[in-house]
Amino acid sequence: MIIGSLFWDDGTDGGRQHWRDNRLDVSRAVTVRVPIDYGRKSSSRSNTFTMVLRADGQAGTGLLVPCRHGVLTIEDLVVEASALWKAEAPKAKTGALGSDWGSVGILFREGVADGRLAQSWQDHFRKAGRTSLSVVREDGSLDIPWPTGEGGATADFDLILATATLPEEIAPTPEAVAKAMLGQTGGHENYFLNNVLHGIRTASDNEIFTVVERQSPNWISADRYQDAVALLRRTTT
Repeated sequence: MIIGSLFWDDGTDGGRQHWRDNRLDVSRAVTVRVPIDYGRKSSSRSNTFTMVLRADGQAGTGLLVPCRHGVLTIEDLVVEASALWKAEAPKAKTGALGSDWGSVGILFREGVADGRLAQSWQDHFRKAGRTSLSVVREDGSLDIPWPTGEGGATADFDLILATATLPEEIAPTPEAVAKAMLGQTGGHENYFLNNVLHGIRTASDNEIFTVVERQSPNWISADRYQDAVALLRRTTT
């Protein structure tokens, strides 16, 4: 499950693009409802806010992207989980599953996934020294509802991997998210706008954009953002 730049950012030395090309079948990505918001201040993005999962948050739209390779054993699962974390954190050691600011977590579909695989994952997660963080429980499971697709149907996957990052202690308001975007000069408004362009949306996107458009920053008319801006204008009028 992808709720941010893992879907569109090339990453350091093209690492994320390499991960998507080799581990994911991006052509089969589907949109799902999942509780997300702009809740983590990112120092690497000039203190703009990036996406977080919240157990009790408002539903937004994320993406479920199938793996290219089948996951039948704990070895298969660990390969995919560690590759996901490496894409999220390029400087992480090979095989790592998280850090003090984020972690990989998993949802197993009830009645479908092999119970032995779930237990093996819990054992591996604890052995790796991981503890609970944000919506990732101490057993490596995700404390969020199972994502739903169009019409409320449950997403047809046996297990779902995602990275969860540690949010701010106090959830920022849409105005705070917008002001953080307006207050930086490093081009990091692209995080919000690229998410919109690729269908990754929060319940607060329109409020965020209303504040941004009121301030009319120079970049709002940039050619590279016109498709995303047009999408936002259609939904805020």
